[in-house]
Amino acid sequence: MSMTFRGGAVAMVAHLTMILLIYFLAAMAVHAMHQRHLSRPAPEGYEQIMLIPSNQEQRIEGIVRALCRELFYRGKSFTLTVVADRTEAETIRIIEKLMHRQGIELSYLSAVPSDLVQGTSTENRAVRLIDLRDPEQ
Repeated sequence: MSMTFRGGAVAMVAHLTMILLIYFLAAMAVHAMHQRHLSRPAPEGYEQIMLIPSNQEQRIEGIVRALCRELFYRGKSFTLTVVADRTEAETIRIIEKLMHRQGIELSYLSAVPSDLVQGTSTENRAVRLIDLRDPEQ
Protein backbone atom coordinates (compact mmCIF):
# COMPACT_ATOMS: atom_id res chain seq x y z
CA MET A 1 0.00 0.00 0.00
CA SER A 2 2.79 2.46 0.81
CA MET A 3 4.42 1.65 -2.53
CA THR A 4 1.30 2.74 -4.45
CA PHE A 5 0.98 5.93 -2.46
CA ARG A 6 4.62 6.81 -3.00
CA GLY A 7 4.40 6.20 -6.78
CA GLY A 8 1.32 8.41 -6.94
CA ALA A 9 3.08 11.18 -5.01
CA VAL A 10 6.05 11.12 -7.36
CA ALA A 11 3.74 11.32 -10.38
CA MET A 12 1.85 14.21 -8.83
CA VAL A 13 5.07 16.10 -8.04
CA ALA A 14 6.33 15.49 -11.60
CA HIS A 15 3.01 16.72 -13.00
CA LEU A 16 3.06 19.88 -10.85
CA THR A 17 6.71 20.51 -11.79
CA MET A 18 5.77 20.27 -15.47
CA ILE A 19 2.93 22.78 -14.97
CA LEU A 20 5.29 25.20 -13.19
CA LEU A 21 7.82 24.84 -16.00
CA ILE A 22 5.17 25.65 -18.60
CA TYR A 23 4.07 28.74 -16.65
CA PHE A 24 7.69 29.84 -16.27
CA LEU A 25 8.37 29.46 -20.02
CA ALA A 26 5.18 31.37 -20.87
CA ALA A 27 6.17 34.20 -18.51
CA MET A 28 9.63 34.35 -20.09
CA ALA A 29 8.10 34.52 -23.59
CA VAL A 30 5.81 37.39 -22.56
CA HIS A 31 8.76 39.19 -20.96
CA ALA A 32 10.88 38.76 -24.11
CA MET A 33 8.08 40.09 -26.35
CA HIS A 34 7.59 43.07 -24.03
CA GLN A 35 11.32 43.87 -24.09
CA ARG A 36 11.33 43.67 -27.88
CA HIS A 37 8.36 46.05 -28.00
CA LEU A 38 10.14 48.51 -25.70
CA SER A 39 13.31 48.45 -27.80
CA ARG A 40 11.48 49.72 -30.89
CA PRO A 41 11.89 53.42 -31.62
CA ALA A 42 8.96 55.67 -30.79
CA PRO A 43 6.57 56.38 -33.66
CA GLU A 44 7.42 59.60 -35.42
CA GLY A 45 4.02 60.42 -36.86
CA TYR A 46 3.15 61.06 -40.47
CA GLU A 47 5.22 61.68 -43.57
CA GLN A 48 4.26 62.88 -47.05
CA ILE A 49 6.56 61.40 -49.70
CA MET A 50 6.84 62.65 -53.25
CA LEU A 51 8.61 60.19 -55.56
CA ILE A 52 9.96 61.05 -59.02
CA PRO A 53 10.75 57.59 -60.48
CA SER A 54 12.06 58.65 -63.93
CA ASN A 55 11.93 55.29 -65.75
CA GLN A 56 13.65 53.23 -63.06
CA GLU A 57 11.93 49.89 -63.82
CA GLN A 58 15.07 47.95 -62.87
CA ARG A 59 15.52 49.60 -59.45
CA ILE A 60 12.12 50.89 -58.39
CA GLU A 61 10.87 47.77 -56.60
CA GLY A 62 13.91 47.63 -54.31
CA ILE A 63 13.74 51.37 -53.65
CA VAL A 64 10.03 51.32 -52.73
CA ARG A 65 10.41 48.19 -50.56
CA ALA A 66 13.33 49.78 -48.67
CA LEU A 67 11.33 52.97 -48.18
CA CYS A 68 8.31 51.06 -46.82
CA ARG A 69 10.55 49.01 -44.50
CA GLU A 70 12.24 52.13 -43.14
CA LEU A 71 8.95 53.92 -42.48
CA PHE A 72 7.36 50.83 -40.92
CA TYR A 73 10.32 50.36 -38.59
CA ARG A 74 10.17 54.02 -37.55
CA GLY A 75 6.43 53.68 -36.92
CA LYS A 76 5.45 56.30 -39.46
CA SER A 77 2.29 56.49 -41.48
CA PHE A 78 2.79 57.90 -44.94
CA THR A 79 1.23 58.84 -48.21
CA LEU A 80 3.04 58.45 -51.50
CA THR A 81 2.62 60.82 -54.41
CA VAL A 82 4.22 59.76 -57.68
CA VAL A 83 5.32 62.50 -60.04
CA ALA A 84 5.42 60.93 -63.51
CA ASP A 85 4.17 61.27 -67.04
CA ARG A 86 2.67 58.67 -69.39
CA THR A 87 6.07 57.52 -70.67
CA GLU A 88 6.78 55.93 -67.29
CA ALA A 89 3.84 53.50 -67.37
CA GLU A 90 5.87 50.40 -66.47
CA THR A 91 7.51 52.07 -63.48
CA ILE A 92 4.13 53.30 -62.25
CA ARG A 93 2.62 49.82 -62.67
CA ILE A 94 5.37 48.35 -60.44
CA ILE A 95 4.82 51.03 -57.78
CA GLU A 96 1.03 50.51 -57.89
CA LYS A 97 1.46 46.75 -57.42
CA LEU A 98 3.70 47.23 -54.37
CA MET A 99 1.47 49.85 -52.76
CA HIS A 100 -1.64 47.76 -53.39
CA ARG A 101 -0.02 44.89 -51.45
CA GLN A 102 0.64 47.32 -48.58
CA GLY A 103 -2.94 48.63 -48.70
CA ILE A 104 -1.75 52.16 -49.48
CA GLU A 105 -3.35 54.33 -52.13
CA LEU A 106 -1.23 56.39 -54.45
CA SER A 107 -1.77 59.87 -55.71
CA TYR A 108 -0.28 61.18 -58.93
CA LEU A 109 1.05 64.46 -60.25
CA SER A 110 2.38 65.24 -63.69
CA ALA A 111 4.93 67.77 -62.40
CA VAL A 112 6.63 68.71 -59.14
CA PRO A 113 4.70 71.55 -57.42
CA SER A 114 6.45 74.91 -57.71
CA ASP A 115 6.59 75.43 -53.93
CA LEU A 116 8.74 72.28 -53.63
CA VAL A 117 11.00 73.33 -56.47
CA GLN A 118 11.61 76.64 -54.71
CA GLY A 119 12.14 74.90 -51.37
CA THR A 120 9.13 76.41 -49.58
CA SER A 121 6.36 74.22 -48.28
CA THR A 122 2.95 75.82 -47.86
CA GLU A 123 1.65 73.02 -45.65
CA ASN A 124 2.49 72.42 -42.01
CA ARG A 125 3.78 68.92 -42.62
CA ALA A 126 7.09 68.25 -44.31
CA VAL A 127 7.28 66.68 -47.75
CA ARG A 128 10.11 64.28 -48.44
CA LEU A 129 11.14 64.51 -52.08
CA ILE A 130 12.84 61.43 -53.56
CA ASP A 131 14.13 62.35 -57.01
CA LEU A 132 15.49 59.44 -59.07
CA ARG A 133 16.04 61.45 -62.23
CA ASP A 134 19.47 61.42 -63.80
CA PRO A 135 21.20 64.66 -62.69
CA GLU A 136 22.60 65.16 -66.22
CA GLN A 137 19.12 65.45 -67.76
